[in-house]
Amino acid sequence: MKHVITGFAALALLPSAVEAQDSTYTYLDAESCETLFVEEEGSGTAIGSRCRGYGGWTVFRQADDHGEWTGYSQGQTMPHDLQYGGYVGNFGNYHTVLEWRTDAAGTPFATIHRYYSADHTDDGRMQRVSVLIVTALRPGEALESCHAGYVHASEVANANVQARLLADDIAPHIDCADHQPFRIDANMPSVIQLISLMH
Repeated sequence: MKHVITGFAALALLPSAVEAQDSTYTYLDAESCETLFVEEEGSGTAIGSRCRGYGGWTVFRQADDHGEWTGYSQGQTMPHDLQYGGYVGNFGNYHTVLEWRTDAAGTPFATIHRYYSADHTDDGRMQRVSVLIVTALRPGEALESCHAGYVHASEVANANVQARLLADDIAPHIDCADHQPFRIDANMPSVIQLISLMH
């Protein structure tokens, strides 16, 4: 993460480039999504879909027996660089509600999407975990979206607040071509704390 912190340090001293943030919500359901393909993979099945987003964006999804990948584009063709949602645990899936963070003009610059998966406890039991995935949107760039960071909602009490801080104050500044997603969890429970370490 060192190269990311170094590149972001100067920006962290400035006010956010995105002012008057607000949220708009869309839904990933039968009404807004269409199936693009169904493929057999060994003993399992992979399903790809395209969903109506917001502000000219389309949400692409691919799901199989192990979890779910998503990507965003302003085109209608599925990107080749979909990103896996389950950085914690296995056998996961995204929630049907998708939050879009927008600027004063109503233009989306990031999304927040909850991902559920299963993880092992220290004593070997399986438990459901919840992670808020913050994705930066980059219209017109070769890589139109990337994961800015993860907020481990199962470990952080004010996860929704932290996810919005990450979306508003960090996502607009990262370089998607060279970024390792930040993690807000029990070891680093605050975005403000994260930014303070970048000074």
